[in-house]
Amino acid sequence: MNISIDLLPDRSRAIEGSFPVIPVAGLAAIFVGAIVLTYTFIDTRNQVQALEEQIALQTQVRNTIELEYSSMTTGVTEYNYVDHYTAIDRFLNDVYKGTVDIKDRIYFLLPHGATVDYYMYTNNGDLQLTVTTFSKGDSAVFLNRLFGEEIVSGAELDSITVIGEDSNLAYTSQFTISLQTLVGEVNE
Repeated sequence: MNISIDLLPDRSRAIEGSFPVIPVAGLAAIFVGAIVLTYTFIDTRNQVQALEEQIALQTQVRNTIELEYSSMTTGVTEYNYVDHYTAIDRFLNDVYKGTVDIKDRIYFLLPHGATVDYYMYTNNGDLQLTVTTFSKGDSAVFLNRLFGEEIVSGAELDSITVIGEDSNLAYTSQFTISLQTLVGEVNE
């Protein structure tokens, strides 16, 4: 005798009239996601367009300011004429060697007891000099010292004149000297 005991309850699934929740929820999620993505895309595109307009406006303002600054600083204008002329003055003062320094260096080369009667200097480097000495050899010594000086590019003894009598003789020498007057000029 076979006896079978079934302790499990009877279950029957009824599919009748049930609503499919999972597929409908999935479709609703896809639809809502598409709407959110579309809104985000449109909003981002509008923000990019607004940024491009802002960049274009700022670029235009920058170019206008740059043009105004360029017009103010180009050439001599009412804004920079003092600086411009100060720079020119500084440049011109730095181009030529100082005339006082040149005179001091030439006077330093004079022999002991010599005096300068005439000193004429032009800015192109020519110097006319008349020197009175008590020995005719002093003129040769002075000429030799001139040739050894680095600022002198050429020197000539034009004439020697004797002044006075036998006991009190003086010699007047006329020199023509070519000087290097420009800064950076080199003796050849």
